[in-house]
Amino acid sequence: MKKVIQADFETSTDRSDAIQQLLRITYDGAYRSLVDRSASPRVVALVSTVTRWRRYLRFLLRSFLRNKLRPIPQALEQLLLLGIAEIVLLNAPPHAVVNEIVNLARSMRFSTTLTNGVLRSVVRAHARLPEPETGDSVRDLAIRWSHPTWLVRRYVKRFSVEEAAVLLQRNNDPPAYTVRINQIFMETVQFIEELEDHGFQANQSGLLEEYVHLKSLGPLIREGFIDRGLCSVHDESSGLVVALLDPQPGETILDACAAPGGKALAIACRMGGSGQLHAWDIHPNRLRKVEEMAKKQGLENVHTRAVNFLKSSEIQSDRVLLDVPCSGTGVLNKRADLRWRRRETDLIELAKLQHDLLDAAVTHVRPGGQLVYSTCSIEPEENEMQVDSFLRRHSNFVIEHAGDFLPAATVTQGGYLATLPHRHQMDGAFAARLRRCM
Repeated sequence: MKKVIQADFETSTDRSDAIQQLLRITYDGAYRSLVDRSASPRVVALVSTVTRWRRYLRFLLRSFLRNKLRPIPQALEQLLLLGIAEIVLLNAPPHAVVNEIVNLARSMRFSTTLTNGVLRSVVRAHARLPEPETGDSVRDLAIRWSHPTWLVRRYVKRFSVEEAAVLLQRNNDPPAYTVRINQIFMETVQFIEELEDHGFQANQSGLLEEYVHLKSLGPLIREGFIDRGLCSVHDESSGLVVALLDPQPGETILDACAAPGGKALAIACRMGGSGQLHAWDIHPNRLRKVEEMAKKQGLENVHTRAVNFLKSSEIQSDRVLLDVPCSGTGVLNKRADLRWRRRETDLIELAKLQHDLLDAAVTHVRPGGQLVYSTCSIEPEENEMQVDSFLRRHSNFVIEHAGDFLPAATVTQGGYLATLPHRHQMDGAFAARLRRCM
């Protein structure tokens, strides 16, 4: 693993902080989600934008370099990418950006001539920026919308060039904010009214009663809504998975891969705090976060346990949620770094793990009970193909049509829940409801 270059900054600025975070992500393998915890909102916005658009920004950088073969120090490359992003993508005042980036280059002891030349060339060409022309139309599309070529090739084949482009653009949009209201403490209408009393607007979801859309999470944090357990950040697609599980008060339910706990807490809330929700996960540290949030939300029916589900003891439940590790291609909009971490070969390894987890789940479902298999992937190998394979291996399970529990717009002809970011304006997700026959 390469070590991050520690630049000698004369002053501490959002840009210099962003460069250090970008170096950690690009060369030290740090996750962008870790950056969020310590950085200011502006740094997060800068880091997210450069990380998400990295491939396109590098294309622009190379286009405006006079000596295209000249090696560029890692920190200078990140500084130039940041400057280009502010000019091209964030609509910052271009001349102010150039001046500040050049000053920062000087403080970092990099060439101000090169920095000034590249950025001023970008400013002059802003109205007509160069387009990728590699001779491979799919690769050009991948560069323009900053995705791995292998992934774009899959989407063009599966959808069309036009629809794939819309999906890629959606993945590059700033994330939307959706929260689940904890109806143990407060009804949705009351929550919206209280937000409005503080001068903020929230719109109720048209799909799920207890979900609302917000322009920013700032009001919830500043006014303590999350700390008081009144709500939690949760995408509608995840809420639809819980609705498909259809938990009932008094039941025994197992969430087999529970961390970070969003679905587990939503399940417990739908149970009205009664019954037993067993939240299992292989990572004990992540389960502690689940315990903390359950306590804040007044959910005494959540019982956590650190366990390797593939080797777990047999405990039968009325319902089992198996939200498996997956490629995460449905959440590229929120995980800016994830597209650069995935390889096509990952699908093979993940599909094998999902296969094994599904087989392990069988003994945990009582006769007549339900198993909901879910992912935050939009890849068939992890979704429909995985369920089809499971049903061939286990003839004592049958599909229960998701249309009996969910809005028709989110249900496939095969009876599965499936959302696509560009079609449904939420995270991409998949879920199948399977019943164990008596």
